[in-house]
Amino acid sequence: MSKHEEILNYIEGLEIGRQVSVRGIANRMKVADGTAYRAIKEAENQGLVAVNDRSGTVRVAAKGQKIAHRLTFGKITEVANAEVLGGLEGLEVEFSRFIISAMERASFKRYLSPNGLVIVGDRKEIQSLALRERNAVLVTGGFEVNQEVIDYANELGIPLMRTSYDTFTVANRISHALSNELIKKDVITVGDVFHQKRATLREENTVKDFLDLVKKTNDSRFAVVNRYNVVVGVVAMRDVTNRKNDTLLNKVMTRANVAKANMTVASVSQKMIYEGYDMMPVVYENHTYAGIITKSDVLQSLQKAQEESQVAHTFSDNIADGLAEKGTAYTITIEPFMINSVGTVATGVFSELISHVVHRVFSKRRKRNIIIESIDMHMLGAAGIDNVLEIYPKVIGETRIGAMIDCEIYHVNLIIAKVLVNVQLT
Repeated sequence: MSKHEEILNYIEGLEIGRQVSVRGIANRMKVADGTAYRAIKEAENQGLVAVNDRSGTVRVAAKGQKIAHRLTFGKITEVANAEVLGGLEGLEVEFSRFIISAMERASFKRYLSPNGLVIVGDRKEIQSLALRERNAVLVTGGFEVNQEVIDYANELGIPLMRTSYDTFTVANRISHALSNELIKKDVITVGDVFHQKRATLREENTVKDFLDLVKKTNDSRFAVVNRYNVVVGVVAMRDVTNRKNDTLLNKVMTRANVAKANMTVASVSQKMIYEGYDMMPVVYENHTYAGIITKSDVLQSLQKAQEESQVAHTFSDNIADGLAEKGTAYTITIEPFMINSVGTVATGVFSELISHVVHRVFSKRRKRNIIIESIDMHMLGAAGIDNVLEIYPKVIGETRIGAMIDCEIYHVNLIIAKVLVNVQLT
């Protein structure tokens, strides 16, 4: 392993938030400053470190590298539109939970936990106690804060913030931000599931080199890279059939569609199924090779995501919760959040309803996942709050890899919409 790779491995093993410097790396790894600098720049390209104006170069969570809590006290200041009075050093600390101080000191203390946030008004003793217990403090109502408390926050390096908002507004904003972070955490990206450091071939390699690598690894598809480690193609067994052993791979490889670590697995799955790919190379932001992702990885991760989802408060999930089966139809009662500005059901709600109905139909019918290719919707009427809609789905055409579904949406005996859906079966 080269010194360059050793430094990259060392940086990757550092804890999130750790400062990284050329001199520190050079001294620790016993390398020249130039070698350390080049490795740090490569780590920056790979998303392992980032340059922060206030704290220099620091280890960050790479794309696809999940951390337990993504909401820092620095983000809390943005959410609450707060000014920081003290404890600037602690703004990058990850936020765990918040409590509202509306009790006496003796009762309050048992609710505190490290890296928590205490929302409080003009109560000096509670502010000081929270800081002593390693909790950040957010003072609501725009009250003045005693200088002793500010000095104490600076001494401990724990954020002390103040906002003009009232407690109820601040709590709502923070709760909403936490919910958003959980939803983001639930979204699986390519970086979560791809295989790193899988074998590659160079474009100047030959068919014989490919066959030798197949025997060695038992894989049958490989990414092809150039001398700069940039992915230029993919070669599979079907590409080399009936080719001479000395044929160069750049003559037989197919053009590579690549994925990036920050792309969602759902978007990549659609591309892989639509194009018929069994494997896609994964690249860094500078287009150099990072690894591969396979169709089986994609489908398994999507299935796992459905089983283990932590969040049930997205717009889509709220609609799905209200959908009930009634014989051959599905029913739903229109709620206020489904309405547009003129008081009728929003078009997007109809699309989401149809999407859930079609997924349920094929889940029961074939026990298979689907990808919706197109929705052709014709609006024939209107529905409002508290109306009960009935959706009647009917499969009118089906093949091994796809299907067409006709859906009619009724309110009482009035047809509201007629929808034609094309899906791919996976």
